[in-house]
Amino acid sequence: MRPRVLLLPGLYDSGPDHWQSHWERTLGPSHATRVRQRDWAAPVCAEWVATLDAAITTARAPVVLVAHSTACLLVAHWAQSASLAQLLRVRGALLVAPSDPLGPSYPAGPTGFAPVPTEALPFPSVVVASRADEYGAFDTAAAWAKAWGSRVVDLGDAGHINADAGFGPWPEGLALAEQLGAEPTARLARRDDIPALNALIDASVRGLSTAVYTPQQIESAMRHMFGVDTQVVGDGTYFVLEADGHPVACGGWSGRQTLFGGDQHKSGTDTPVDPSVMPARIRAFFVHPSYARRGLGQRLFVLAAHEARRAGFTRVELMATLPGVPLYRALGFAPHEEVAVTLADGVAVPCVRMARLL
Repeated sequence: MRPRVLLLPGLYDSGPDHWQSHWERTLGPSHATRVRQRDWAAPVCAEWVATLDAAITTARAPVVLVAHSTACLLVAHWAQSASLAQLLRVRGALLVAPSDPLGPSYPAGPTGFAPVPTEALPFPSVVVASRADEYGAFDTAAAWAKAWGSRVVDLGDAGHINADAGFGPWPEGLALAEQLGAEPTARLARRDDIPALNALIDASVRGLSTAVYTPQQIESAMRHMFGVDTQVVGDGTYFVLEADGHPVACGGWSGRQTLFGGDQHKSGTDTPVDPSVMPARIRAFFVHPSYARRGLGQRLFVLAAHEARRAGFTRVELMATLPGVPLYRALGFAPHEEVAVTLADGVAVPCVRMARLL
């Protein structure tokens, strides 16, 4: 389904020559909606957040959020409070010229936009920033982008990236929004996905593990360890990323005792853990080799961490296979035990137990 573009203007709305207005006319009412706020001059952040949330509900389709200036902060605030169902509707966010609400040139009137949230956004995002923006320093925008997990596009001396700075139709920006619209769709896994997910896991392991595991280890792990844990799917904590209707990545988290492995690796009752005492479990992420190194593992982790935090967990733990260790290190995990997992046929598969704070 083609996503709907939700245009999110900053303070004072976007005038007729602004690139957002050009895009609204170009895309037409069937593909784009300007989210209209009640108060453009002295807004309350919570009211803007509620209006955005209602617009996403009304869209009834995947959406791409296209924000300018203060509306970039709106997206960060909304993502902190939105339900999982709402977050999964967002295909991506284009965040252009984020304003600094604590900066010297920021106008008086708006309330509640500071402090700016610095949690990673649970959907792909791009921050487009200028090195000559009176409403926000480039270094500040870059720091927010790093915290949000966003890619940065540096436009150099581009003012506030608005009509006054010469940005009318801005086709390059529209191309960025279209790229975000083509990102895989995220949703919760269902039981009827399990055969397709097991096929994805098989392709992922066989395609991405040959450099570190022997053929014997791969075959044994596929038979005795790797696979879907149907309990996690039933709990509603396992995610699928789809492209063209096919799963291209999967993974999630669990608040139960089991640390890793599919159904064939489990025995006994998998009881819930106390989040005040125990960490949540990050369950293995699997990515199809054709989609490797495109940020899908990071996206799965951010979704999992977002929901584990909401469930009261302050720590997460996982058992990493060797191909996954670099990804988890990049996500902030630290190794604390090297483990040789001995499977039912006696084959040992080296893994690393890792953990991090949420």
